[in-house]
Amino acid sequence: MHPVVFLSLSLTVTFLFFIYGYNCYYLMKCSSNYRPPRISGKRFPKPEVAVHLPIYNERYVVSRLIDACCRMAERYGREKVRIMILDDSDDDTRNLIDRLVARYRLRGFNVMVIRRGGREGYKAGALQNALNLTREEFIAVFDADFIPPPDFLDKTIPYFIEDEKVGIVQCRWGHINREYNILTKSISIGVDAHFIIEQPGRYSSGCLLNFNGSAGVLRRKAVMEAGGWSPDTLAEDLDLSYRVQLRGYRVIYLRDLVCPAEVPPTMPSFKRQQSRWARGSLQVARKLLPTIINNRMLSLKQKIQAFIHLTYYLVHPLMFTSFLLAVLASLMGVDTISLKPPRIEIAYGRELSEYVSDVAEFVGVNYAWIILGSMILGSAIAAWIYYYVALKRQGISVLKNLQSFFLLGFIGYGISLSNTIEAFKAFLSWGGEFQRTPKYAVKRRGDDWRKRIYHVPLDLKTIMEIMAGVLGWTAILHAYITNNPGIIPIIAFYTMSYILVATLTIAQSESMMSKYSGKIMTQEIVVRV
Repeated sequence: MHPVVFLSLSLTVTFLFFIYGYNCYYLMKCSSNYRPPRISGKRFPKPEVAVHLPIYNERYVVSRLIDACCRMAERYGREKVRIMILDDSDDDTRNLIDRLVARYRLRGFNVMVIRRGGREGYKAGALQNALNLTREEFIAVFDADFIPPPDFLDKTIPYFIEDEKVGIVQCRWGHINREYNILTKSISIGVDAHFIIEQPGRYSSGCLLNFNGSAGVLRRKAVMEAGGWSPDTLAEDLDLSYRVQLRGYRVIYLRDLVCPAEVPPTMPSFKRQQSRWARGSLQVARKLLPTIINNRMLSLKQKIQAFIHLTYYLVHPLMFTSFLLAVLASLMGVDTISLKPPRIEIAYGRELSEYVSDVAEFVGVNYAWIILGSMILGSAIAAWIYYYVALKRQGISVLKNLQSFFLLGFIGYGISLSNTIEAFKAFLSWGGEFQRTPKYAVKRRGDDWRKRIYHVPLDLKTIMEIMAGVLGWTAILHAYITNNPGIIPIIAFYTMSYILVATLTIAQSESMMSKYSGKIMTQEIVVRV
C-alpha cells in the first residue's frame, strides 16, 4: 500500500473521529453555563402519579426498589401514588414480588403487579402495556437497581404543573457501588461524564437531549402523542424522548437531583450493557435522523448535535478501523513518517523536475502526518479531559482515582470491537433481544458478586478480541523487525486494550462462575418484614 493511499484513509477516519472528539470540548463549554431550571415555588394540589417499575428476574434488588418507591409515595402522599410493578420474571423473583406487594398493601400503599405471560417487546412492551392501563397523567420510571430519594416526586412534578410543554424531567444517576472495585470506579467516571457534562451541555445550549430510561418522569399525554413506547429499537428511552421533543415538548434536566443506581461490577455485564446501548442508539439514528434533518422547527445547531448524539457509538467502528489501518501499515511495510529526504541524484541523469516532485511529496506527506497526529492527539485527549472535568466538578480527587481514570481509557478502546459488531447489526435489523444487565446488589468489598446468579456467558466476541490481540502483537513484532517504530505505540495501546477486556470477560463469565450457581440456586430468599 502506497503511503499516500494509507495516509488518505487514515485522514478520513481521523477527521470523522475528530468530529466526536471536538464535540466533547463543545459540551464541556456549554455545560459550564448550566443553571438549574427555575420554578415559582407556588403550592399546588398534588396530581396523581403512576410509578412504573419494569422487572425481569431481579431477585437481589427488587426489594430495595419497592421499599424506596413506597418511601417516596409516603412523602408525596400515598393516596396520590400508584406503584405498578411490570413483572416479566420467569424465576423466583415472581414469588418474592408477590410477598412484597402483599406486605405493602397491608400497610396502605397502592401497589399492584402486572404480568403479561411473556416478554413480547421486552422492556418497551412492558412499559407500553402499563401505559395503556395507566390513568394518571404523570409517570415515573425506575429500573430495578435504582433507589429513588423520598423527595423525588416533590422535586420533579412542579415543573410539569408550571409548564404544560414539559414532557419529560430527567434526573442525574448516582452510584450505589462506586467504591466496590476498580471497574465500578472506572465505569462511574464514564457515567458521570454523561450526567455532569453531556446532559447539562445539551440542556443549556438548547439542544435535544434524552430520557435515560430511568430516574425520570414523563407526561402521559406527551408519550401518547409521540406514539408511545416502541420495541423496534433497543434504546426505547432514547427513541421516545426524541419523538416527544419532535412533538414540541421540552425535556428538563435536573443535574442536582441525584438518584442512586448500581453500575455493572463485572466486565461481561458492562459489555452487555454497552452493546445494547450501541446497537439501540444507532437504530434510533437510523429511524429518526431523516425526520430530524428535515424538521424546519429545529435549528442547524440542534440538528448537528442530534446527529452527533444519536450516532455517537460510531466512534467504536472508527476506533477498530484505526486499529486495522495501523496493523496493515505494519504488515505491509508502510513507513508512516519517513525521516529520510530524497537524495540529490541530478548529476546522474535524473531530471530536476523529478527531484522537485519527490521533495514536494516528502514535505507534503510528513506535514500531513503531523496534522494527522495533531488531530489524533486532540481527539484522544478530549475523552481524558472530559473525564477529568467530570471528576473535578464533583470535588472528587483525580489523583486518588488515577488507576480507574486510565483503566477507563483502556476499556473504552477494548470494547470497540464488540460495539463495532453491534453497530453493524443496528444497520441490518430492527429491534432484537433485550438482554438485560445483571444486578447483583453489591455495594461493599465484602459483597461477593461471584456467589450471585445471572452471570453473562461467553460469546464469539471474546474470541474475536483475543484474535485481535494476537494480530496486534504480530504487527508490533513485524514493525520492530522492519524498523517501523512510529506505528508501534498505536498498535500496542489497542492490543493491550483488547487483551485486557478479553481476559476480564473470560475470568468473570458464566462458565467461570458456574461452580457457585448450583449452591446459590438452592438458597432461600429471605424477605425482611
